[in-house]
Amino acid sequence: MRAIIKDKETVVVRDIEQPRVQSADDVVICVKIAGLCRTDVFMADGLIQGKDTVILGHEFAGIVAEAGADANGLTAGERVTVMPVMPCGQCGFCNAGAKDSCQNTTMLGIHHDGAFAEYIRVPANTVYRLPDNLSFTQGAYSEPVAAALSVMKAGISPQQRGFIYGSNRFAQLILRIMQSYGFNNVVIHDPQAEKLEDNLYDFAIETLATTQAMEEIFRAVRPRGTVVIRSRKHEPVGIVFDVAVKKELTLQAVNYGPFDEAIALMADGRIKVDDLLGSVYALEEFSAVFAASKKGESSKVFFKPESGPCAE
Repeated sequence: MRAIIKDKETVVVRDIEQPRVQSADDVVICVKIAGLCRTDVFMADGLIQGKDTVILGHEFAGIVAEAGADANGLTAGERVTVMPVMPCGQCGFCNAGAKDSCQNTTMLGIHHDGAFAEYIRVPANTVYRLPDNLSFTQGAYSEPVAAALSVMKAGISPQQRGFIYGSNRFAQLILRIMQSYGFNNVVIHDPQAEKLEDNLYDFAIETLATTQAMEEIFRAVRPRGTVVIRSRKHEPVGIVFDVAVKKELTLQAVNYGPFDEAIALMADGRIKVDDLLGSVYALEEFSAVFAASKKGESSKVFFKPESGPCAE
């Protein structure tokens, strides 16, 4: 099969052996479409530590090609998507049934071979069936929806006034999710277009993590307000402790919401995402697509394998 592979310092499209079921809970999925995330680009550029040689990509949907005997009843031909972040299953949190708190997680496209390929092998407990009314492209967008859904864990309420910092696709997605839960007093703030009023908002949701952004957010949130941290920034960002302490702010970082709820939000029509979904490219076009993604992410772009049984 063909795959986009990070091999030490280089990224190439290469023909490699197709994965097969090796254990009872393995599922091999024919990848119909896979979305590009900044995490994939950071991994390609060596900004994230992972396997020296690994297939990139972690947001995808496809069809079960083969399943092990203990694969949660999954069978060939089922339409599925996958939660790409995997708890270790061995730590105290995992053993206590709190896998969402596992601090030893691994991820497709970083620690395990990912989805920029014609096929991928994953554990059955990461696989979610797709409702018939969701396209493969929408299914591949389940991971960003689950990430955006995490803001609902931040202890904020629909009665409060808030803003989302950063005029980007992820901010739009968060706003739609919040509105579906009754948050009707939330706006998106474009830092390039306007200035925030000081001490006005009950909460802020950050989608653009810079030192300047945090300064603006801290000023705009009222005393004893909440700042929700969402970006997965890999380098340090400065914050002014004096302002945070004087205002007695709550800084609430959030990770993922429930993956099944993310799928249901789209399937039930509670949120619309089609206008956030962009162009589809061949695997061989990765270099130009990666470069373009660094200049902006107005819409999600995708890769689609075109040869072999996956294209049928």
